Amino acid sequence: MIEASSAHSGVAEPKPTASRPCKVLIWHWGRRGGGVRYTYELVRELKKHSELELHLSLSRQGDIIADFDALGLPGYHVDTYTNVSSAILALLRVPVVRHRFWRYVREHDISVVVCTMSHLWNVPTLWRKPRDVAYVFVLHDPKPHAGDDIAIRKWMLDTEIAASDGIVALTDYTQKSVTTNNGFPAERVWIAPLGVFPYAETRSPTSTRTGRKVQLLFFGRLLPYKGLDILLDAYTIMKREGKDVGLRIIGPGDIEPYRAQIAGLEDVFVDNRWIPEEDVGAVFEGIDIVVAPYRGASQSAVLATSGAAGIPAVVTPVGGLAEQVLHEQTGLVAADSTPAAVAAALSRLVDDEALRLRCGAAAKAHSMSELSWSAIAAKFASILTSITPRQKSEAQ
Repeated sequence: MIEASSAHSGVAEPKPTASRPCKVLIWHWGRRGGGVRYTYELVRELKKHSELELHLSLSRQGDIIADFDALGLPGYHVDTYTNVSSAILALLRVPVVRHRFWRYVREHDISVVVCTMSHLWNVPTLWRKPRDVAYVFVLHDPKPHAGDDIAIRKWMLDTEIAASDGIVALTDYTQKSVTTNNGFPAERVWIAPLGVFPYAETRSPTSTRTGRKVQLLFFGRLLPYKGLDILLDAYTIMKREGKDVGLRIIGPGDIEPYRAQIAGLEDVFVDNRWIPEEDVGAVFEGIDIVVAPYRGASQSAVLATSGAAGIPAVVTPVGGLAEQVLHEQTGLVAADSTPAAVAAALSRLVDDEALRLRCGAAAKAHSMSELSWSAIAAKFASILTSITPRQKSEAQ
């Protein structure tokens, strides 16, 4: 869906010439997590495309703002917030930030603004978007996650989708959802998968024939939709069957709903905190299988990391997870989202070391090719040099 030249395709003939590159502003005001890393990896590769002139708009409180500064790109950066109280006070500054943001776009003759991940300030900022500036929205999730799905969050996401001139979806699942449920024109939605998160890509998979337990990893925020309770029940089944496994649960969030399940289990390690960017790679050391037992998800940044590290994954068949994990090639997709099905899939990889190592090697190869940032940036460059703002009739 990347290449298109029809007048009705949502893009026009490429605008830049050798003497006048397309001026693009990459925008993300989040401070930490997958959105910041996604933005950095994308920008680093897009910077290599001479047909683009890149500008940035980031949060000065971002975890890796120094890494962005090292790229040497111009931009308009803002002070956002660091906690709930500062977030409330910061709302008073949004009108001024919005005015300066669009003034920067005008003064630098920027024709395309790309938001790499939604932020609470996006909607009030977009209310003043110039009509002749194309807005491209990278859509990670077509709806808020369970637990974040309060009415205002859904309204804000739907509003941002409606304000977009083009959408880059990370999975087929997201593309189908936004065209079906939001009525967004299919010819203005492109698919570019979530790229490699290189936190642990230097890790070397090792055999477990030395007698150590096969280590399973659940990594990420503890939210109900991520199905930690499903995994704990599956782990219970495996232990009853005599599987020699251990489980690591690492990430921030409310651990209390799971304490009773964990208390009765052996070989479970819990690190209930936010893991700083520089420590993420260490989380995957000694891990044999990553588990994503989600009840629903369009994609997972954890899988983008584990694949690059050569670790096979077991996922439930929901959302776009089955697009990230190729069944019996880079991991296993459980038959359904029940503990029994997750236990069965995990047991296959635990019992068959050859399959486990083969899937791990294939996951790494897949990450380095189809999911490389150079390939993803090439797709973005094609979109950015040809997209045009939607006409009023199209937006309606």
